[in-house]
Amino acid sequence: MAYRFEKRVCAEFAAEEWVLIETEGGRTAAEAAIIPARGANIRRYAVDGTDYLYPAPDPLADFRHFGIPVLYPFPGMVRNCQFEFDGRTFRLKPNRGDFYRHGYVIEAPFRSAGPFVSADSVSARFSYELTADDPLYSEFPILNRLELTVSLSKRRLRAAAKISNLDPAARLPFGFGLHPYFKLHGPRERIQVHVPMKRWVDRTRGDLADPADAPFDLRVPRSIAGMVIDEVYQGMTPDAPMTLTYEAIGKRLTVRADAAFTHSVIYSPENAPYICLENWTCSHDVHNLYADGKQDTAHLLILAPGESICAAVEYGIDSI
Repeated sequence: MAYRFEKRVCAEFAAEEWVLIETEGGRTAAEAAIIPARGANIRRYAVDGTDYLYPAPDPLADFRHFGIPVLYPFPGMVRNCQFEFDGRTFRLKPNRGDFYRHGYVIEAPFRSAGPFVSADSVSARFSYELTADDPLYSEFPILNRLELTVSLSKRRLRAAAKISNLDPAARLPFGFGLHPYFKLHGPRERIQVHVPMKRWVDRTRGDLADPADAPFDLRVPRSIAGMVIDEVYQGMTPDAPMTLTYEAIGKRLTVRADAAFTHSVIYSPENAPYICLENWTCSHDVHNLYADGKQDTAHLLILAPGESICAAVEYGIDSI
């Protein structure tokens, strides 16, 4: 294996993209492309010539539904666009119609660093820091920084986040998520999804429930034929990864995540040419669930001033 890096232009956005490349025997074995100016979205992950991420629409009508959007500092919905924490009320401007969803970095420009090339990997680092002069500071007045290191090694894609509380006084309450849009290779009848969760999040009540009561119980592999889904599951562990099996092409995509990623979200709307297997550190509406005393459901992460946390997700392709 050999590793290298290129800078290209993403035509859909007319923006620079950073491309991580792994070669074997003189041919491209794997490739990942990231757009720093669009939320550090990993817009492409290809292995042995097959693309596994749904690309940006053409003509581009939506800046969100493609690649791997980054969800921070609170993935999912925020009830009534506000929450309370440590005696303060945080009011958010709607960013999706009349509601707030998926945080403030999903389309934000990130700073870039690297590339970092070694004998067994290639990587680059992207960061977004919320400062007091940022317009978003009026909505979320806590100094903080997100660093995302994207690496390619042995045909595997890894996204590692480091989140730091830079505020001298305030605690940082947050969640983090990755929202990959995986392409469908072959008919839905021949694609299986497996999510070895322990509980289902009943969003109507904000409680944890038996997965057998969920619209889809994915504790055993299940065909995605007829599956219209937007469900949150809890109890994910590093030793039990999610998988997406493409029988038509003889491949299995495995999604492995660190222990901080206790929740998963499976999303595929009607007639969608993709399915999302998302790793989150929390549930939807995490701050309000926490305020309601439902921390098992919420799993709100809290950093004291000066503290940091690191967590990573890895995507890999294997033959079946």
